[in-house]
Amino acid sequence: MALRRVLIFCPLHEGGIAEHAHYQANALVEAGVDAIVLASPGFLPGHAGKSYRVVPWLLPIYATGGNRLVKALYFGISTLFNQAILASRILFWGHRHVLLAASSETLALVWAWPHLLLRWFGVRYATNIHDPQRKRLSGSSLVHRWSIRAGFLPVGIGLIHEDFDTDQPDIPRHVHCLRVPYGCYEAELHPGDGAALRAELAPDGSGRRIFLAFGYIADRKNLDLCVRAVSQVPRAVLLAAGRVASRHDKPADYYRALAVELGCADRVRIDEGFISEDQVPHYFGGSDAILLTYKAEFVSQSGVLLLASNWAKPVLASSGPGPLTTTVAQFDLGPTMPPDDIEALRAAIERLIEQGYSSAGWPAFRAHASWERNMALLIEEWS
Repeated sequence: MALRRVLIFCPLHEGGIAEHAHYQANALVEAGVDAIVLASPGFLPGHAGKSYRVVPWLLPIYATGGNRLVKALYFGISTLFNQAILASRILFWGHRHVLLAASSETLALVWAWPHLLLRWFGVRYATNIHDPQRKRLSGSSLVHRWSIRAGFLPVGIGLIHEDFDTDQPDIPRHVHCLRVPYGCYEAELHPGDGAALRAELAPDGSGRRIFLAFGYIADRKNLDLCVRAVSQVPRAVLLAAGRVASRHDKPADYYRALAVELGCADRVRIDEGFISEDQVPHYFGGSDAILLTYKAEFVSQSGVLLLASNWAKPVLASSGPGPLTTTVAQFDLGPTMPPDDIEALRAAIERLIEQGYSSAGWPAFRAHASWERNMALLIEEWS
């Protein structure tokens, strides 16, 4: 039977996961499937090209104010509320196919049971598994393991990046893993994008090169190592742009203070805050290279790589074993290096400044990274 309608559940209203859900929804519509995104108000604000319907019934999952206890309490309440809204939408609107924007075990021991019942009544759940290694962030190991099992209980299909092995120890055996490509993100380019930024940070004659760390400011991106490496390369400029990911991550002022301590504050700039869609070309257009310098614990793909494909500039990539460094190496998109290695990072920055890097691999990468193929495999499984 042909697939007619898919409900996509995406509590995050911005960032890489929201972007991923956006492109999947558009790919479903292009394939003739009615796609509905259940999201919070302001889902990808100002984002053009939404060919799907957005139902803004969810609560934003992060509080914008309050102390740590208030934020944690709000996060728990919003998580449970949103799961209840998802179950209600499925029940009363008769959805039979549900795609979760990302797998989650947070409070799953509480919210999973209505979905398990809905699965028993024939609702088919799939989820994007961006990170198959479900590491514990807090709480006991036993509760964490039970929560992972509970979060996957309703799920029949898991979409994982094609560079992952489908046999993952943290994914229960009943979940059928589909290896799919991640498609590229689109951007509107104009002549002169980033010219003002370059004039400010790397004016003509200075010999400076701008290295961009884009997206959430998060500990997993090793920005402290980037500051330290840049401090040792006088022609390198570090530009970071984005929001601080969570209360667990170091604030932007930490990196600014580190730059002052190391004597490179004039070559480190952090633009903290939400980056609107029309601002994105300003940063990528004005930069010479993109930093994807993740810690060893990061084993997923980076949405920034998919966005950077529009500008075909070299990326400097590090991570644990996974699709990010595999993809960069396979298509020769820039130098890869061991994770958490400041000397390797410094050497890669120096090499790129002195020798440059070819952009010849980007066309092949863009041809390979297909949202149509990403969703075609799921449609085939569900039809």
